[in-house]
Amino acid sequence: MILRAVSVVVFSVLLSGCAAGPAPAGPAAADVPAPAADAAKVADPVAKAAEARQQKQDERKKQAKELRAKQRELAHATVEQQVEAIERRSRMQAVDAALERSAADLEAARRELEVFLKDVKPRELDDRRLSLDGATYRAEHSKDELGELTAMYEADEFARTTKELVLKRGRRDMEMADRRLALETREFAHFEQFELPKRERELRQKLADAELARKKAEAEAEKARLELELASQKRTERQSDLAEEIRELQEALAKDAP
Repeated sequence: MILRAVSVVVFSVLLSGCAAGPAPAGPAAADVPAPAADAAKVADPVAKAAEARQQKQDERKKQAKELRAKQRELAHATVEQQVEAIERRSRMQAVDAALERSAADLEAARRELEVFLKDVKPRELDDRRLSLDGATYRAEHSKDELGELTAMYEADEFARTTKELVLKRGRRDMEMADRRLALETREFAHFEQFELPKRERELRQKLADAELARKKAEAEAEKARLELELASQKRTERQSDLAEEIRELQEALAKDAP
């Protein structure tokens, strides 16, 4: 009886072991089936290819936008070049007018000083000297006449009233002649030593100013010429650069066209 019971227990244990089956190989094999892993490997290059196509399209859009911007800039530069040509003509006309005006002012200042020194100054001096000489002669004549009258009437015992009247008139004439002579002398000295030198200095200063204005006009003309040439050169170079950049962008877009 005992032996039979033991056999039954052993048989039950063996049956339990067979029912449990072999131990599982591991979670990795059960988690990712073989067909899903293969699909992931195929999807990765496709996604990369789609991303590359999208980047290429974005790059083409960027290049196309840059091309349009540079084409507009080149068109604007062409119009600006036309405007610049008009401004250049206008500025050069103003510069030429300033040069002509400064040359005319300089010549007028030179001529005015020359005429003053050669004609006006000597003539006005002669005129003032003539007035001074006339005053001198009148004073001397009055003195001589008074002397004659005095000598004549002093020897005459008659006509005392007439004598005093004539001598009084002669003395007054001589006094006026002396005062006129003194005034003419002072005026001549003032004219010769002050007025004429002042006018000469003013004319010489006017000539110096005209010469300075002429040099300034010439400098402004040279400056304008250089500035306009530089602006034109920059404009031409920029247009050339834009045309080259536009050509390169067009070639790049044509090369990468689908």
